Amino acid sequence: MSEEDYWSQFPDTLTTADVAKIIRTGAPAVRARLRDGTIPGHRIADSWIIFKGEIRAWLAATSNRPRPSEPVDVLADYPDELSYRDLMRLFRVKYKGTIYIWLEQGHIPGSFVGGRWIVHKWQLRERLDETSNQTSPPGE
Repeated sequence: MSEEDYWSQFPDTLTTADVAKIIRTGAPAVRARLRDGTIPGHRIADSWIIFKGEIRAWLAATSNRPRPSEPVDVLADYPDELSYRDLMRLFRVKYKGTIYIWLEQGHIPGSFVGGRWIVHKWQLRERLDETSNQTSPPGE
């Protein structure tokens, strides 16, 4: 199986079970490594958000055969103004209510305009940098 074939079996946003499979450990160990910053992730409210691109970059950086790493932009494929549907896909959240709660509580930056939430990509990128458990974002 090629590297691209291997990674294509995983969604862009990973669960702790996905990461456990990738690094061959249990989900409790993954959560512990997220808490201590060993595994890159973002703490949004009570949830860990883990992006496949950041895990790939982290594994490449820790490999005994390192390759030049390119900065990971998990928002590259999203529009400049994200809707709740975009956020559900990005964060791999099944219920729009979760997104609305995160917006209302300020866990995700946004503006409530005309009865709907709008999230600007640049603000979300700043929040992801703030919520990262890494001392500097992967790829920097």
